[in-house]
Amino acid sequence: MGDAAFTMVELLVAVAIVAILASLMVLGWPTIISSAANARCLGNMKSLHVSLSSRVQDLGHWPQVPEDLDVSSAEDWWLSELNDYGAPPEVWQCPSIQRQITSAGSDGRPKIHYSPTRFDEKPGTPYRWSTQPWLIEIGNMHGRGANICFPDGSIRPMIEVVGALQ
Repeated sequence: MGDAAFTMVELLVAVAIVAILASLMVLGWPTIISSAANARCLGNMKSLHVSLSSRVQDLGHWPQVPEDLDVSSAEDWWLSELNDYGAPPEVWQCPSIQRQITSAGSDGRPKIHYSPTRFDEKPGTPYRWSTQPWLIEIGNMHGRGANICFPDGSIRPMIEVVGALQ
């Protein structure tokens, strides 16, 4: 009957393989985190697109921000306006921007990280131009320019949009 114990060489080989795999994971960790944050950002923008589409279909026009609101009040207005359409405050937050910002708005920091376009009250205006963005991310946090959401729900980074125009 054979002995079932590991030899010292087998144990060292197993430890070396685990160490190599761990070092590869540690080196790739920032890329993994960045890719996950970009995926969540794109998911947030898609959720906002669905919320905006639902609101436009429900009320017959694009949300009209009151002219007399300042920027911080406009952020609160957007948060409350789309909350009932499936866009809670956390959907308005890009994880990459959130990592850079320590406060969620209490000291002048933005509460929403996606800027909706202003349209008039005509029902078809948000759909009239396929290249008119519905939402634009407030910064270049993913390395390819701000993410932009279009009327058809597609989301492209600024670098692709500008490249397509040239």
